[in-house]
Amino acid sequence: MSDNRCIDMALGQKVLSYDLLAGDEKLAVDAHLEKCTACRDFMQQAYGREGALQELNWRAWRLGRRQNVEASWWMAQRLRDLWLPFLLLFVVVAAIGLYAVSRGPERWRVKIAYFAITRGATLDATATPKVDPGPNALHLRTDRPARAFVYIMKQGALQRLVPVAGGEPPEVGPGEIREIALPEITDRMARVVLVLVAREAPGSQEEWDAAVFAELGRASGAEQASSHGWPGDVRPTLRWYP
Repeated sequence: MSDNRCIDMALGQKVLSYDLLAGDEKLAVDAHLEKCTACRDFMQQAYGREGALQELNWRAWRLGRRQNVEASWWMAQRLRDLWLPFLLLFVVVAAIGLYAVSRGPERWRVKIAYFAITRGATLDATATPKVDPGPNALHLRTDRPARAFVYIMKQGALQRLVPVAGGEPPEVGPGEIREIALPEITDRMARVVLVLVAREAPGSQEEWDAAVFAELGRASGAEQASSHGWPGDVRPTLRWYP
């Protein structure tokens, strides 16, 4: 029998699954290996120290191990890979910060969504209407909750009409149109000014009163008053009549 051929193919085929054999079946294959040189050489090539399966197991073990990576190297690698997201995040944060800084106190600005003035009138015996010289109410709706102050300027002097002494300023907002009743105005030359301040804006009623008298009581062109004297540098919304 040639040395490179198996002497018993029925047992020789079981060499491929030698590591799975047990009991009498494994003893039979061991006895066959003692007699068959071809199967013994094949056994050594497959399961020996330098065998193909041993090499495969060793490579699988190496690949399965976690490689130790220094923390500094890992951080540098990740930062290099994430430079674009970090750049985009920085640009977004900078834009938001710039917008907030540039907007400043303007975030408290109140916008008027609806504004109307009514004047009282009476009919005499001839059914001729007699219109009151000044408005008797303001009708108002704003884009946000706000406090409303009403002042009158006549003969160079400024006086508060609403709220009355000891009262709180009425609140207006984006809901229904709010009517603000005014005391009787008999001076046809008087000018009425509505001052709107956001409800959350800084400054108490006394502070806003003092600011209005200081800023608007200077001259007839007070519509252009600066914002430096307002509480928190918040410029209120002004509406004059007439």
